[in-house]
Amino acid sequence: MGWFFFLPMIGAKILSYFIKGDNKYLEKLLSLISMVGIAVIVTIITASGRDSLLKVGALLLVTSLLHNIAGYTLGYGLSWLVGMPEKDRRTVAFEVGMQNGGLASGLALQMGKVATVGLAPAIFGPLMNITGSVLANFWRGKPAGEEIPK
Repeated sequence: MGWFFFLPMIGAKILSYFIKGDNKYLEKLLSLISMVGIAVIVTIITASGRDSLLKVGALLLVTSLLHNIAGYTLGYGLSWLVGMPEKDRRTVAFEVGMQNGGLASGLALQMGKVATVGLAPAIFGPLMNITGSVLANFWRGKPAGEEIPK
């Protein structure tokens, strides 16, 4: 529990003590640390599962993409069916479409199967971030507007 809860809190306090004033520098630093950490984890998982990835890589990529798009579509579609406002539909679409690949990677690591079970979240995580960014940019150009519920 300490690694995931207390250590980040203590680290944040130490960083905020040394970096006073403008928090933009701190935000950039923490974003960089986060991105590097994710890249290292994905690299380790992919390297350890190289043989399995060569066998099922294309199929895993296609199924991950279909799973992700189905999540966005079902989240948005079901929200539309129950009459939710547009902003809420978009929120639900993101919540359903973007799953927790980091949690799945951690579970695979704990099970000792990072080279096989860990490949799916290693592929799905970056793919989910790409499709989520594309969808967000698409919707950014189409304002949701304020709808009045009936």
